[in-house]
Amino acid sequence: MFGSNKNKPKGNAGLTYIAADCQLNGDLQISSDCMIDGTIFGSLSVQGSVTIDQQGVVDGHLEADEVRVSGQFKGKLKCKRLSISANGLVDGEVMSDKIEIFDGGQFIGSRAREPMTDNLLVEKEPELA
Repeated sequence: MFGSNKNKPKGNAGLTYIAADCQLNGDLQISSDCMIDGTIFGSLSVQGSVTIDQQGVVDGHLEADEVRVSGQFKGKLKCKRLSISANGLVDGEVMSDKIEIFDGGQFIGSRAREPMTDNLLVEKEPELA
């Protein structure tokens, strides 16, 4: 009947929505798909897919299975599949198996295509002068 969780999938249930007038700072862990119209500064770990809509901005670290960017991403990104739409901008370090960039989409930065491991987004040690 109503409210029964018997048929819901474990782990990746529902959608987390960050509204356009919302700004979040800090470390976020989300266990569902995520749609971002607002702004996030910090670290975001998602068990599922992330969609950064045209108004959406993510500045920091992002780790998810699949990422679709129509807005702006700046920082370090780790995913299995990245899709940058005609209006999307990705600026930073990307670790992804597959990247798709539509006409008009922008990618500024570097990309590594290696097996996914837990320590890929490690800060580089400073060079000694």
